[in-house]
Amino acid sequence: MKKYLVSILMLTPFFSWAQSITGTVVDSDGQSIAFANVTLCQSSDSTIITGCTSDENGNFCFATECTGGMYLRISFVGYKTKLVELGTSPLRVTLESIMLNEVIVVARRKLYEQKNGEMIANVKGTILETFPKTADVIAQLPFVSSQNGIFTVFGKGSPAIYINNRLVQDLKELDRLMPSEIKNIKVNTMPGAKYDATVGAVIQIITEKAQGEGLSGILHAGSKRSERWSAEEFVSLNYRHKVWDIFGSAYLIQRRRQIDMKANQQLSVADAVHGVGYQEEENVKSERLATVGGINYNPNENISAGVQYVYNHSTWKNDMLNNISHTVNNEMEVKQQRASSDRPDHTHNVNAYFSGTLGGNLSLDFNLDWVKGNERDNMHSWFPNDASGDVNTVSTRRYGYYASKGILTYANKYVNLEGGAEYSYTDMTQTYAIDNTALGINNSEDVTKQNRWALFVSAKSQVGNWGFGAGMRYEDIDFDYYKNKAWNKEQSKKYHKLFPNLFVNYSKGNMQATLSYERKIKYPSYSALRSNIQYSSPYVYESGNPMLLPQMQNDFTCILGYKDIKAMLGYTLYEDYMTQVVELYDGNPVALMRPDNMKDVKSRFIAFSYTPTIGIWRPNFELGGQWQDFSLSDKTYDKPIFKIRLNNSLSFPHQWFLTAGVGWQSEGNSGIYLLKSSLQTNVNIAKMLFDKRMSVSLMVNDIFKTDKIQWSINHSHIVFDYDKNSDSRYVQLTIQYNFNATKSKYKGGSSSDEKQRL
Repeated sequence: MKKYLVSILMLTPFFSWAQSITGTVVDSDGQSIAFANVTLCQSSDSTIITGCTSDENGNFCFATECTGGMYLRISFVGYKTKLVELGTSPLRVTLESIMLNEVIVVARRKLYEQKNGEMIANVKGTILETFPKTADVIAQLPFVSSQNGIFTVFGKGSPAIYINNRLVQDLKELDRLMPSEIKNIKVNTMPGAKYDATVGAVIQIITEKAQGEGLSGILHAGSKRSERWSAEEFVSLNYRHKVWDIFGSAYLIQRRRQIDMKANQQLSVADAVHGVGYQEEENVKSERLATVGGINYNPNENISAGVQYVYNHSTWKNDMLNNISHTVNNEMEVKQQRASSDRPDHTHNVNAYFSGTLGGNLSLDFNLDWVKGNERDNMHSWFPNDASGDVNTVSTRRYGYYASKGILTYANKYVNLEGGAEYSYTDMTQTYAIDNTALGINNSEDVTKQNRWALFVSAKSQVGNWGFGAGMRYEDIDFDYYKNKAWNKEQSKKYHKLFPNLFVNYSKGNMQATLSYERKIKYPSYSALRSNIQYSSPYVYESGNPMLLPQMQNDFTCILGYKDIKAMLGYTLYEDYMTQVVELYDGNPVALMRPDNMKDVKSRFIAFSYTPTIGIWRPNFELGGQWQDFSLSDKTYDKPIFKIRLNNSLSFPHQWFLTAGVGWQSEGNSGIYLLKSSLQTNVNIAKMLFDKRMSVSLMVNDIFKTDKIQWSINHSHIVFDYDKNSDSRYVQLTIQYNFNATKSKYKGGSSSDEKQRL
């Protein structure tokens, strides 16, 4: 042993040992500055010895053999260059903005970028952080659209949305996250094996890195005027002390809407053609209270653990007046239907997580979830001049599930390997009771119990300009179905499925290209699997389908990018395609709408996006089209849907911001539905105050009131035309105040995407 020590000491003078210099570059608000230039210079003549640029988190690191007589020079466009004496790493360097005639000159970051097949929207430090709500920011993303609060990724369907690594279980959860807390948002159209096989696209919201100690908070208030007044209030508090982080928030949303609907049906039964017309007016009132509480433990930057509890309670009330005309054999009957509905629900959700480095290149992420909830829908429908048609219904849903998921990651400069497992158990009870037996609708009680296992592994590697990746996911599902408390063998199912995926990526300079293949599955929602028939009106019923099979699909996607131009192409082959169909109920003049499976369905899409920066103007122009190969009962439904969208963002002096957008969709087929064309025009103006601690924004949504829900169906002896004005035009004023810089460090993920089906 002594010989080894002597040898080492003897060799020491022949080597110069390198020293690492690390640090973080931030602005005066403590926000990280990405891509700042950091150089090591000689004090005598300012000769540059070495250097680097800060990463997207503002961090920098490089090695040098000597530090004597040296200093750091840090610079970034729009900030004063700073010279820093070397000290103990890590360093924290604060840059000051350059002031010209009281106008702050800062570098304009690109709003949208493409990296490894992902579309990335930079929120922090851009006009996007001035939007009143996170949902408004997501609606601005390339290839992402929103209607009535539901998001769609062009050609990929509804995405799974994550905040950091935690799955958003309820889209209303986005209301608790303010845009000022977001660093960037990533749109991933190739989710890979670690995500549920049902997921066609992922939107991941990355929040700002937490800084500071003590108490911080956000106060938010908003008021909205459409046909009725609505309001919302939000408060979030966070207290951090050393390694502990305690947080809580509450959100109250009060919504009032007036909905107008017109519809016409033509029902061809054996003896006659029945014409039915509707003129409906609804007044909807809803309230939602969400509360969140949790604690984190962060002993160092490599370890994080915590637990979070979320409680949601909402009420939904609807008063409806429906004037119905029924024409048969040239004789018309007019009746007036009135209805009132009351729908309360409660949900409890607990999530616990651990995220940390196990040493070397190995890391572990582990999550546990528990959810319990119940919903009740009470509906009373009556006809003032005909009591025989009065109906009272009560439907309930009680559910619970627990899940766990673990991901083990090994990463070095050559390869990134991920492997893991997840398990979930779901128990759902759905009941339906109706008091008017003359309608031929029966009471029901359905119970479903599901055990679901999954194993997955994936690998990614970068070789020069080329990137490669592949993964495999195995899912095992044991699904038991009980109808009226009796186990049903035919409707109970077992699934054992493999889901491969692979991609290849090429990038050089301003050009990127990605080609991918994924096998996906879409499981029926628990509501779609119910056995009962639900009364909606005298001539429209709805039902589930316990025999519904999962939809399998093979997705081929190509993403191309050059500077500010992006293109996405896709082709999908479906097996057991799920869609809504309509048919006569037992040969009566009643339209029954239910889900069913179809064979031999294909779809394809193509979309382009152009996002240049022209001075203070940042336009985003999109053009796309999608069409399906779909036939049913010797009829084809293949009319393509085209979309055009132009979003404009402008940044003015003194922290004024303006965004204006217009989007148009053509008429075209989706399933058996012929969707009618629609147009939406929005404007938002915002002002930042008190060194960005307060923001005030005014938004006008759907200025011309042209964003309607309109469709028609011509299938199976039924013609159905539908026109709904969902009160989409509104003016919204929001005010938000942030104090202190501390934010919650909660990094919990989700054990399973199963709750989406509930």
